[in-house]
Amino acid sequence: MIETIQPTDEKHWLELRKQDVTSTEAAALFGLSPYMTQFELWHRKHDNIDVEFEVNERMRWGTRLQDSIAAGIAEDQGWKIRRMTEYIRDPELKAGASFDFSACAHKTDGLGTATEGKENDDFLLEIKNVDSLAFRDGWVVDGDNVEALPHIEIQVQQQLFLSQRRLAFIGALIGGNRVVIIKREQDPIVIAEIRKKIVEFWDSVKSGAEPTPDFQRDADFISRIYSFAEPGKIFNADERVSKLAYAYKQVSDQAKAASEKKDALKAEILTIIGDAEKVLGETFSITAGLVGPQHIEYDREGFRNFRINWKKVKA
Repeated sequence: MIETIQPTDEKHWLELRKQDVTSTEAAALFGLSPYMTQFELWHRKHDNIDVEFEVNERMRWGTRLQDSIAAGIAEDQGWKIRRMTEYIRDPELKAGASFDFSACAHKTDGLGTATEGKENDDFLLEIKNVDSLAFRDGWVVDGDNVEALPHIEIQVQQQLFLSQRRLAFIGALIGGNRVVIIKREQDPIVIAEIRKKIVEFWDSVKSGAEPTPDFQRDADFISRIYSFAEPGKIFNADERVSKLAYAYKQVSDQAKAASEKKDALKAEILTIIGDAEKVLGETFSITAGLVGPQHIEYDREGFRNFRINWKKVKA
């Protein structure tokens, strides 16, 4: 039985999310989430870890612009929209989703969507504010056919099956001046795979079968969950720890040598270019402009902002 819940506040919304695999988390089960691995997701749910959302400047502006982007798309398409504040979940599957907008069509638009007043034909509108370079490098464009990043496609399919809607549109503003609209219907094969992965995930949480970590991607998270040390407790290094310790030292020595070499190369370049602010090469450019004094938590003297930018070589 699908449940529709109206969160009373952000704290309530976060508590609801903790009990489910949400539509923004599901991609981690496929190894396709840019935000977390399955290892991190497993520990969040198994250990009941409170998730603090670190809102950066890009996310903050994305939230601010979301309503404007949706309103602009709705105006262009002749759609009537409402912001969806409800949280929808399948308590048996322990899967949930939050949404951006619900929409219906005012007029005939050739998309096979609903006409105004036919609530059963409402569709979802998921808004994305996308950097032009991120769109170029990550989204798949084949003529008029556009595919969003995999984690977005998975997110929308989970939203569709939980909301029991037939249709969704991904409305993306690219680079602040171009709109791309992607039509998505329920994909039974993808939805079945999502459901299967969620069942397997909760089975592993129940049995305590921890996934194998990706030590490179999970490094920061592992540091957080192992942030406590028992005073006076000693671990006698075994063969594996000894090998890892020697490898760590070797990499640290290489990093130190590379850093010193990098500083030396920069110094040599500066002796050649002198006080030039910019250097142009055939396949690169160097910026070495002056950055004035700044006060952060302390007074920082001016310095040269030195950076080498390599041009992308076409295959």
